[in-house]
Amino acid sequence: AAVCRAGARNAAVARRAAALKMAISEGERIPFQGSFMVLGQDDMSVEKLFKDRKVAVVAIPGAFTGTCFKQHVPAFVANADKLKAQGVDEVVCIAVNDPFVMSEFGKALGAEGKVTMLADGDASFAKRVGLTKDTGAFGGLRSARYSMLVSNGVVVKLNVDAGGLDKSQAEILLEQLGESMDPLEKYCRDAPEADECRVYED
Repeated sequence: AAVCRAGARNAAVARRAAALKMAISEGERIPFQGSFMVLGQDDMSVEKLFKDRKVAVVAIPGAFTGTCFKQHVPAFVANADKLKAQGVDEVVCIAVNDPFVMSEFGKALGAEGKVTMLADGDASFAKRVGLTKDTGAFGGLRSARYSMLVSNGVVVKLNVDAGGLDKSQAEILLEQLGESMDPLEKYCRDAPEADECRVYED
């Protein structure tokens, strides 16, 4: 039985590693397709969210799940003002839940005015960026747990947790934002031929 459990764990790790190989990477542009649902508002298109803006993203497997509710997202709520002080236009939380659940999740965390709750109900965004997690009978296909800094649609920082909450904490993203050079400016310095760098042209 122990051997079977170990084999199952190893298979799960292998599947996750294979999925992450196809995930979006730093320096790549997020596909401007689809939209998110926000309770009581018009759908937020992916393009409207990211184009010509700097956005801090925290993505979670599910609202109200233990780590997401008690540790991960609360830290982004607590640090939202600091993130915005570093030039972030908006902090968003994305999960494969319906907009009613996301709205209640935001209320429970006191996130209003700090972190915008976005419902990726059919996991379309998670699939487009290649950051999904198969939870099986628990909840089907969900988002992987990660944090991301996006500037004008370009991923300039991406922190994907390998297990538990180990890379995507708000404090880590805040530290990355605190670098002396704007992340997109540094990216464009290293890759001036990239289309995304046109935002720095005179």
